[in-house]
Amino acid sequence: MSSRWIRRLLTAAALLALLAVLGSAWFAHRLMVEVLTGRAFSALAQPEIDDPLKIGYRGDPGRAFGMAWQDVELETPLGPAPAWFIPAPGADGKRLAIFVHGIGGAREDGYPFLPQLHQAGLPVLLITYRNDAGAPPAPDGLHAFGLTEWRDLEAAYDWAKSQGYDSVLLVAASMGGSIAGQFLARSDRAGMTAGVVLDAPALDFPATLRHITRRMALPLGGIGTALALPAFGFSHGLDLSQARVTNAFIAFKGPLLIFHGEADRIVPPETSKALLAARGGDTVLVLTPGDHLQSRDTAPERFRTALAKLIAALPR
Repeated sequence: MSSRWIRRLLTAAALLALLAVLGSAWFAHRLMVEVLTGRAFSALAQPEIDDPLKIGYRGDPGRAFGMAWQDVELETPLGPAPAWFIPAPGADGKRLAIFVHGIGGAREDGYPFLPQLHQAGLPVLLITYRNDAGAPPAPDGLHAFGLTEWRDLEAAYDWAKSQGYDSVLLVAASMGGSIAGQFLARSDRAGMTAGVVLDAPALDFPATLRHITRRMALPLGGIGTALALPAFGFSHGLDLSQARVTNAFIAFKGPLLIFHGEADRIVPPETSKALLAARGGDTVLVLTPGDHLQSRDTAPERFRTALAKLIAALPR
């Protein structure tokens, strides 16, 4: 084969590789736009779910469990956001659990935890935050994986403090884990946190994006994803390479419980495993065979046992 044909073949291969990278970058960027603007969730049909312990159930705590509850408002920096407060029998008036749901979710996503927290004498606050139904929209309309939403969680802590609570069990699911981590790293109220429970936490947005695109088998997807992050920052003014909170949880001194499904198609379980390895003591990771936020469904006894031990370990 002549050198001319070799050059042509090399040029063609380079062009194909470039097109693959650009295509993967475009797709990853588009995926970020659809997810972070919420359009990806608004287009989904929501099936009717009757079991309040299943993710996707919708209805207030009275309808779900027959529990007494109150509507409260959290004074966030963008305006009032609704929350549900569920008192607990035998509560000491000092300790409270706050639940933070994930992207595309709702306060009802805390229901898998609610009965057990309630029985343990912990009042529960199920919050909303910017871009949720009934809550103020973000100025840019974007979900920011905790980079902005942590201030809305801080408003929940402000409310708790105003009600006389000084100790919080922080429970967070999916992107709620990102919000919780940014809160722990940035807020003056973080010292009120006595313990943390995480369910399939999105600890590292770039790793989550790589996990999703890898499962889609995009050609040269790793390079395309790496390019999509700065492209999104340029087009939308949000640097999601900063949406990493593993170090915040490493620095947290209280007990930490993590649930994560090995079959999670959205958030890589490897990030939770890395957090366990980095923290060492006072940390429990419960790995289950479930998909995203399905740990309670796939390993209910292990879920309840681990949560009970974490609650018992909280300072009184």
